[in-house]
Amino acid sequence: MQVFTSVLVLGLCFAFFVITHIRDYKQRKADSMIGLAQVIGTNSASAIQFQDNDAGKEILSDLRKVAPEVLNAEIVDKQGKVFASYSKPGADTIGFSPGLLNGQKFEFSKHNLLVNNSIVNNNERLGSVFLNVDLTELDAIKNTQYQIAIILLVVGLGLSFLIAIVVQRYISSRLLNLVSIMKDVSKTGNYANVVDPDGKDEISTLSVVFNKMMGQINESQQKKDEFIGVASHELKTPLTSIKAYLQVLDTIENQQPNKQYVQKALDNVNKLQQLIYDLLDVSKIQSGQLHLNKTEFDVDSLIDETIAAFQIVSINHKITRAGDKLNKTIYADRQRIEQVLVNLLSNATKYSPGASEVIVTAEQSDSSLLFKVQDFGIGIDRDEHTRVFDRFYRTKDMSVLISGFGLGLYICKDIIKRHKGKIWIESEKNGTSFYFTLPADNNQ
Repeated sequence: MQVFTSVLVLGLCFAFFVITHIRDYKQRKADSMIGLAQVIGTNSASAIQFQDNDAGKEILSDLRKVAPEVLNAEIVDKQGKVFASYSKPGADTIGFSPGLLNGQKFEFSKHNLLVNNSIVNNNERLGSVFLNVDLTELDAIKNTQYQIAIILLVVGLGLSFLIAIVVQRYISSRLLNLVSIMKDVSKTGNYANVVDPDGKDEISTLSVVFNKMMGQINESQQKKDEFIGVASHELKTPLTSIKAYLQVLDTIENQQPNKQYVQKALDNVNKLQQLIYDLLDVSKIQSGQLHLNKTEFDVDSLIDETIAAFQIVSINHKITRAGDKLNKTIYADRQRIEQVLVNLLSNATKYSPGASEVIVTAEQSDSSLLFKVQDFGIGIDRDEHTRVFDRFYRTKDMSVLISGFGLGLYICKDIIKRHKGKIWIESEKNGTSFYFTLPADNNQ
């Protein structure tokens, strides 16, 4: 845009310069030839009065030396008859008629200038002087001006292009830096990122507004996380008491439907308690206080025990382990890895209501252990594969039909990340597979 603007401005300036220069030249040439015609008319007045044609011809013949650009000249009396004429050697002879210029003193054609000036003596019109002037010099001036304009335009274009490259690098680097920070904020949720304004232009103003907005969002985020942490801690104690009373009531109540009501209440308390635990984990993650209690444990035992425990609450799905045993001991937080497996199994059964099987696979690959939880449910769109690990994110298709707060996978991602592993998703229309890796070495 800068180069285009520069070329447009330079082009308009050069066009104005050339047009003005040519117009001024034409005006000077016309004034000069009219003045010459007046001199000829003054000198030939006596010759016309005395009908001295030779004197008129002699006056016109001086044009060869005085004005060599004049191709043809005529002195016409007041009756319109040619009194004397002149033609430059080698030039075509043309005839002048009284109405040739329609009463104008001069007129430009493509390559010539025609001049008409009356011969007046003592307020008496004696005749007219006609001149046909060659404008070859004007063509040469035009060509020269065009060449100069083109050369200057090319030079200006080159300089504009070089300046535009320098300016573009400066502007683009600042814009790209701003875009990079925006993408990083969108990806990581780190609202503490700021941009150096570096100047007083529009980009600097945008950077200042962006920094202010990030500060406000970060402050709101901190207040929200603080509220979640405080509310979760405050709810944890009374909810534990409620659960204890319900468990006691469940053991002593044997009559239906009272026992069923107690069990329903206990189930919902368990859901609420799990939500509070998730909120507490999120609060710890945000504050950097989610610590790992690493110990050595057998991977096969963890998988088998987790599947067995989850199978008790999963009535409609059969949880199957595929593949060979690992016979591997790793150094990690057993409770947190179990939490990841339980969350993935819960999602697998929750989002495959029409299926009846979930498959768990574990294998060793190079220096890591690869875990896979596969269901045969509704699947997840490809554009949501990375977003499902964001905090509070719910899938578009089933977020209304299936309960949840979108915290489980966010917590799983942080737990696996703290173990220096990776977690990802592969999904088709007929099912979803969650993968995560853990280091296979036992370095403590």
